[in-house]
Amino acid sequence: MELPKLPPNSSLTYAYLLKKYGLVISWDDAAKELGIYWETLRRLCAQGEIPIEKVGRSWLLTTKALANYIDYGPASKWGNAEETEDKVFPQKPKQKSKQKRGFFKYVKPKPETGGDAV
Repeated sequence: MELPKLPPNSSLTYAYLLKKYGLVISWDDAAKELGIYWETLRRLCAQGEIPIEKVGRSWLLTTKALANYIDYGPASKWGNAEETEDKVFPQKPKQKSKQKRGFFKYVKPKPETGGDAV
């Protein structure tokens, strides 16, 4: 199996990970490479420290993203942490309420006085 040619500016870390795991790395393998628990790795990805990609219903961790994290630190230092966080946890726009204040407010009826009983 031949590996794709690396760009001239790619790191040795990326070359190592690409040769060992291919383009995509599992959570367990990535956690072993970092020396952390796999749930800690997922938390780092959810916080935007390591960029991940959503493909279908699955989240994929690329060897390039892991190599960048190892070489350069968290993605927040790369300048694209907000983009990554938006990909991981897309924010739904808040819908404005159709109700105006007090318009649909429930008003408790006043108790009737017992003076007019027939």
